[in-house]
Amino acid sequence: SADEHYRKRGLAAIPTKYGMSFTAKFLNQAGALVHVYTDGSVLVTHGAAEMGQGIHTKMCQIAAQALNVPVEHVFVAETATDKVPNSSPTAASVQSDINGMAVLNACQQINERLRPIRETNPGKSWKDVVTLAYLSRINLSANGFYATPDLQDYNFEKGTGRPFNYYNWGTAFAVVEVETLTGDVTVLRSDIVMDVGFSLNPAIDVGQIEG
Repeated sequence: SADEHYRKRGLAAIPTKYGMSFTAKFLNQAGALVHVYTDGSVLVTHGAAEMGQGIHTKMCQIAAQALNVPVEHVFVAETATDKVPNSSPTAASVQSDINGMAVLNACQQINERLRPIRETNPGKSWKDVVTLAYLSRINLSANGFYATPDLQDYNFEKGTGRPFNYYNWGTAFAVVEVETLTGDVTVLRSDIVMDVGFSLNPAIDVGQIEG
């Protein structure tokens, strides 16, 4: 910049520490509904609204892993209050957390019901296990629920309480060039580092971070 009269460059570095919860404690809850059908397919309904952030894909992945079935067998019904009532807003960057845990809870209930069938019929396919469960009059539908644990209402005046379950950490660096005659701004380089723990879907999460 010192040698250029009309083009000036600048460097900025911004850290982030983002609390993962709604600050209103009562919003940190979610429900899910999971149906297993006799053809082996799984239908998941959860409380978050899909708006391009990939929440449906992540819920499919969670159900598939929990039930140990191919993700191609799992389908998501559009969010509706006649399936999952009293949903919290799709906000605060916690929908994968709370809705994913609700889906997991529902799948765990189904797994527990299927456990005796699996133990007495080792080696059976998923579809065979489901069919045997149906013939044994075992409920193949579950209502899951999750409430974020260990939260305390935050007192903004006193600075006391535990409003967040955990934090996401990251930092971003950018180098930009400004053409002082025209006002044009060019981003020459941008580097972003985020610690997201165990990513449910790295492709989606990288897209969200870059966006």
